[in-house]
Amino acid sequence: MEMRFSCLGDDEVVVKSQILAGGRGLGTFTSGLQGGVHVCKASEAAGLAEQMLGQTLVTKQSGPEGKPVNVLYVAEKMKLAREMYFAIVLDRKTAGPMVIACAEGGTSIEDLAERYPDKIVRVPIDARAGMSDEQAATIVEGLGVGSHLEDAKGQIKALYQLFNENDCTMVEVTPLAEGADGKLIAADAKLNFDDNAAFRQKDLFAMRDTTQEDEREV
Repeated sequence: MEMRFSCLGDDEVVVKSQILAGGRGLGTFTSGLQGGVHVCKASEAAGLAEQMLGQTLVTKQSGPEGKPVNVLYVAEKMKLAREMYFAIVLDRKTAGPMVIACAEGGTSIEDLAERYPDKIVRVPIDARAGMSDEQAATIVEGLGVGSHLEDAKGQIKALYQLFNENDCTMVEVTPLAEGADGKLIAADAKLNFDDNAAFRQKDLFAMRDTTQEDEREV
């Protein structure tokens, strides 16, 4: 297997395992390699990828059996000034979307809830009315955004629009970050979709990878 990333020069890149589970960065391969997300020089990416492809990655969300790493993304390393956590999920209690945001980031929501319970903001959204400007402002304040506030509110509302229009059951942005200019960047994300909407989200469901799912469910 030969892999080259000469188009990236020898800048730092991020090699990311693509599995249907969160907590990849803190996961462990059954081979012993620590971490499903690595930062390295582009010249080192091929060697690292060989250690990751075809291996099984175990994370807090994968279960002890782990998930096979059949796909890797190699991305140019972003320069992030501050990392936050942002997600939209379906909430049973309110029977609608719920935004969960935290001014801290860089790790899983389980760890954040344990370490920073007072910093987690929850904002229920009326699915019929959509996200209001006031709700977007509350979320931006909870994230601790200090500049470009109107741009930040626009990005939060755009993420909700993505959630709504694509029949998502979850949009988790980890991390949502501030760049050097203070503007928000959705640096990485995980999306789940409602199986009942497959008939109107044909392009999305055509990308389904059954190797990441329980054989009994498939």
